[in-house]
Amino acid sequence: MNLYEKLVKELSLDNIYENMKYLVEEVGERLSGTKEMKKATDYLCSILQEYGIDACIDHFPMYQSYPGDASLKVTVPEKREIKTRPVCHIESTPDSGIEGELIYLGSGTYEDYQGQDVRGKIVLTDMNWSPGRPEKARIAWEMGAKALIIMNWGKAEDDLIQMGAIKAQWGNPTPDTEKEIVRLTVMSISRRDGEYLAGLCKLGEVKVWLKASASRQWITADQPMGRVCGGKSNGQYILVGSHVDAWGKSAICNASGNALNLELARICQKYREELHRDVVFAFWDGHEIAEGGGSTWYCDHSWKEMNENCIAYINIDNLAIKGTTIPGVEGQPELKQFLMDAIEKVWGVKGQWNHAYKGGGDSSFFGIGVPYISFATEYTEAKLKELNYAFYSPWLHSDSDTIDKIDRELLAGHGRYFLYLLEQLVSSPLVPYDLPALAEDIEGQWKAICARAGRAKTLIEDLEEVFRKYTAALVSLTTLASKQECQELYNKLAILCERQTVMFRSESGRYGQDSCCALQTENPIPALDRAIKKYNQSEVGSHEFYLWETQILKVKNMVYDGLNNSLEYIGLGLSAIK
Repeated sequence: MNLYEKLVKELSLDNIYENMKYLVEEVGERLSGTKEMKKATDYLCSILQEYGIDACIDHFPMYQSYPGDASLKVTVPEKREIKTRPVCHIESTPDSGIEGELIYLGSGTYEDYQGQDVRGKIVLTDMNWSPGRPEKARIAWEMGAKALIIMNWGKAEDDLIQMGAIKAQWGNPTPDTEKEIVRLTVMSISRRDGEYLAGLCKLGEVKVWLKASASRQWITADQPMGRVCGGKSNGQYILVGSHVDAWGKSAICNASGNALNLELARICQKYREELHRDVVFAFWDGHEIAEGGGSTWYCDHSWKEMNENCIAYINIDNLAIKGTTIPGVEGQPELKQFLMDAIEKVWGVKGQWNHAYKGGGDSSFFGIGVPYISFATEYTEAKLKELNYAFYSPWLHSDSDTIDKIDRELLAGHGRYFLYLLEQLVSSPLVPYDLPALAEDIEGQWKAICARAGRAKTLIEDLEEVFRKYTAALVSLTTLASKQECQELYNKLAILCERQTVMFRSESGRYGQDSCCALQTENPIPALDRAIKKYNQSEVGSHEFYLWETQILKVKNMVYDGLNNSLEYIGLGLSAIK
């Protein structure tokens, strides 16, 4: 048997279900900083240690929030009380509550606000991931809304309330990002009650009274970590993470992920002598309310090792939901072929590709340049429409997120897929980066920027040469991969080039963290795109015009440095073998 066959033969669904059952039924909801969270993390660490893995629990400060009480009443055109819960990291209302006109704005995108004056009004939106909850709140706050009410996804008759948070700032805030935290009252209601309110809004004026509270405070996080050291390791490693903190019963999000992560760790430890790279298993704290708090802390505190040795991050979350049928993977273009081939190998179908942006998973490593991988089966488009685009199930973040919502056979397929990825990543002499695909993506982003540059074209056109040289150099670098004596050099150069991709993945730069679900990161070369938009919208010769012109030049230089650094690395590497 080859290594993958050995790993798959060892996979035990009984082990996975035993650990999942403990987290769901013996622990249940586990918010960061609570005794339930400590019970869960102590358990996970003890299981890792039972497997013989070097494991510990990291403790660190984290900015957290806890929900208080909430009330919601319709006052016009009729009297009715609505069941509600407060979202975390909100601005609490006065004890007397607040009242205002209610206006329904669909998904809560910028387009939904066009032609609407919401200043002093209370906005009602749908829960979907277009945009995500934190971005909905940020937009509502920017537009001057008094409060935001988010109706759950799911079927029209569903009365479940989804819990969550609105702190868009990823990880612990800094003195600068703390100023950007949304100061808005936000609450959640069921789909059934949301459709009732939306229907009232279509008929005429609606007024509501609401009251809500939530805390903001620093706590001490509990984050289990374990490392399997490969017997043939070259010092590089793959990071595998699943978040432990969870709302409701948590089977889908994320006891199934934690249980599978434990099983992957057990299997890797058993066959550790055959691994050519290490595997670090992380059980994140602070995913839900602190928005990537634990994974961001790990990135900041393990920066040197990640920068030098981490070749990929695998995120495990929202697995094997009953009713899902399409194997879907999320990642960066340079991993697309590798990840899609893996779906065909394991699942026997083509699968669904999704470009990874900063969002729901612990995507804390875009800045440092470690590529992101996430996999889970997805609903069909028809099923999504039926569920009002409940991508992660209508049961998410509620007490209905129970083990019976997990499809056992699908979960086995997830296990086989992640084991296949791990086997490939720990065994291949080459890092799995498709450099021509990376070059194509970067060239496409540059062309898109040029197409929308407008009067900023003359400010950025001198980047054309470095883009042309860069894409050509990435393609030429692949010639090293076929020469066995050059494979170590190829890996080092490929990793160095990957570390320089930040300007194509992020707006906040190498050392920052983009806000959760930030729509701007979906645009080409995000920081340059924003500066160009603002510049073109400004009146020529105005104060804002010159501010944004200056910003374009600074971002342009950042882009140049990233590309030119990679060119220098490649040039030095190639000259060394001549």
